[in-house]
Amino acid sequence: MYEATDELRPVGFGIGIAPNGMQALDQLDVADAVEERGVAVDRIELRTKGGQLLMPMDFRTPVDRHGLDHIMVAVHRADLQSVLRNQMSPDRLQLGMECVGVDAKQPAIQFADGSEKTPDLVIGADGVNSIIRKNISPSSRSRYAGEVVYRGLVDATPLTDITQIGAEFWGRGVRFGYFPVDDERVYWFASVVAKSPDIAPEATSAKLAEQYRNFTDPVPNLIAATDDDTIIQTPLTDLPLLDHWTNSCVTLLGDAAHAMTPNLAQGSAQAMEDAVVLAESIGTHGATHRALSAYETRRKDRAETILRQSRIQGRLAQVEYPILAKIRNTAFRHTPSLLLQKQTESMIAVDF
Repeated sequence: MYEATDELRPVGFGIGIAPNGMQALDQLDVADAVEERGVAVDRIELRTKGGQLLMPMDFRTPVDRHGLDHIMVAVHRADLQSVLRNQMSPDRLQLGMECVGVDAKQPAIQFADGSEKTPDLVIGADGVNSIIRKNISPSSRSRYAGEVVYRGLVDATPLTDITQIGAEFWGRGVRFGYFPVDDERVYWFASVVAKSPDIAPEATSAKLAEQYRNFTDPVPNLIAATDDDTIIQTPLTDLPLLDHWTNSCVTLLGDAAHAMTPNLAQGSAQAMEDAVVLAESIGTHGATHRALSAYETRRKDRAETILRQSRIQGRLAQVEYPILAKIRNTAFRHTPSLLLQKQTESMIAVDF
């Protein structure tokens, strides 16, 4: 595994791993270790900015029905990275290896230091701005999703109204969510609709407090408890659907293939599913183009279906006009629970 950075440092704050992602981690024998570091989340509640329940996303019922071993787990990204790193042999990871190009015919990987490697297969797991993807889909570019997101991490001790569930509050063109990542810390995220990332509010607790002044507790308390220097601000992006993920003995995995907005908490889970299916395909067909083709056949439709669903959910969240927001909220409140369960089951069902 070749990693561009010279040092593995904690990046970001929290991450929610859906039950299907946890099933994938179970295949790697690390699911229990991840759950020990994080918090098991039975459900995510979607609410209005005033706190009225719109829609619960229940994980416990479908997980129990399908006999799965894990529900959703919220964990700090640094803890997840640590668990995965500890599972690898030290010589498997090479740092300071920034990829600048790939030749699918050999295949060969070119690095910024002038060196080149010629493996049997090349797996591009290099994110939404993938260098490897340029070899497979040269014209593809990430798409700005119309929102800027702010992320923070706070001490949970003084926030007595935080429970062991996830919650997301929707206003008009703004939303705010949170979940605990361990017994002491809460991760929060806030998104604001903006035609361009350049015109979004400044990443300070004062500016965000103004933006979310009409939201119910604990939203104002979480913002007030956050140091300005720790707030991360990034534009939300995803990818257009690619014609294919594979070229000869080179393929894509995770965000490099199907970067999606975080609206359904499925980005990490879909990447983990990719990894398991790819490993199974290589185990069956060897380090061959056939293995990569079989992997793409099993994964592409499912990942892209969830990408589309996440995009639709994001558009609903971005509604700014009062009458449309009222219609949206009413529709969510009256969505049958059986339909919600079927939707959740379709997302967490895996074929391994």
